[in-house]
Amino acid sequence: MRNIRRKQVEHNRKRKRLVCLTFGILLFIYFTLTIIIGENGLLRYLELKSTRDTLLTETKAIGKQNQDIKSQVEALKNEPDLVEEFARQYGLTREGELIFKFEDRQ
Repeated sequence: MRNIRRKQVEHNRKRKRLVCLTFGILLFIYFTLTIIIGENGLLRYLELKSTRDTLLTETKAIGKQNQDIKSQVEALKNEPDLVEEFARQYGLTREGELIFKFEDRQ
C-alpha cells in the first residue's frame, strides 16, 4: 500500500512539474512575442524610428530652403539692380521701353 501511495505522490509531482514547466514555457513565448510584435514592441519601435529619421531629414532640407529664400529676400531688399534684373527675366519692362525679340535661324 505504501508503495502505491508513493508512486501516486511521485506521479502527481511529475504532473505538477510538467504543468509548471509547460506554463512557464508558454508564458515565456507570450512575453517574447509581445516584446517583439506587440503594440509597443520592437517592430513598432523600429518603424517609428525610421519615420522620425525621415522627418528629421525633411526638416533639415526645408530649413535649408528657408535660409536660401531668406537670403534671396535680403538681397532683393538691399540691391535695386538685382530686382531689375530679376524683373527683366520675367519680361517686365520700364514704362516706355520696347522689347525686340530675334529668332535664331541656324
